[in-house]
Amino acid sequence: MPVPSNPSLELATAPPLGRRRLALWIAVAVAGLSGVLWAIYPLPDAAERLAAIPRSGADFTSQDVALTPVELQVLGRVNVVHRFYRLGATQFYATVIDGTKDCHAVHDPRYCFQGAGWKVLSERKLPLKGGEGHLVHAVNGQHEVQALFWFSDGAGRYTSLMRYWGQTTLRRMTLGRSGAEPVLVVLQSFGNPQPDWSVLAPTAIESLRL
Repeated sequence: MPVPSNPSLELATAPPLGRRRLALWIAVAVAGLSGVLWAIYPLPDAAERLAAIPRSGADFTSQDVALTPVELQVLGRVNVVHRFYRLGATQFYATVIDGTKDCHAVHDPRYCFQGAGWKVLSERKLPLKGGEGHLVHAVNGQHEVQALFWFSDGAGRYTSLMRYWGQTTLRRMTLGRSGAEPVLVVLQSFGNPQPDWSVLAPTAIESLRL
């Protein structure tokens, strides 16, 4: 048997229409004001940090890799370093993305692998100086690849996309006063054998200032 509703209770618990409209207008005003402030006071980005990533050193060399048309659609508005490195006997790709101008360009690299037809076989956390990275092992037909990624603001390294979004959102709300912009760092293997990441990761972090 249906229980009759209690109109008086509904009226007592539901927020008045005027109050809800006021809250909506406040939210719209805050969003609009934020947009104006960001346009007038552009956020400090991580361009200098990316520019400081060396192209060569005592034991490594590199060459820039052009972004594909598809990659440009996503990364065309942001600062990006995309290079092929030779570090000793190891070859790998290094990609560093600064999403200050468009935080939506930064996402979990596993989505890219899966979207390109790669099947993730395994993944695990890898301890790094100041935090951790996320190591992914994927295959596509006869091809095999491993990738290690993390987010970093220069002080620590972490793998949570939610933490990245929270940190970048706070920067926008405080007009950059909450700290440096975090970047996404992705190291991807090239060819076989696959690298020993417990050796390559700390060496790359030190040599490339990642």
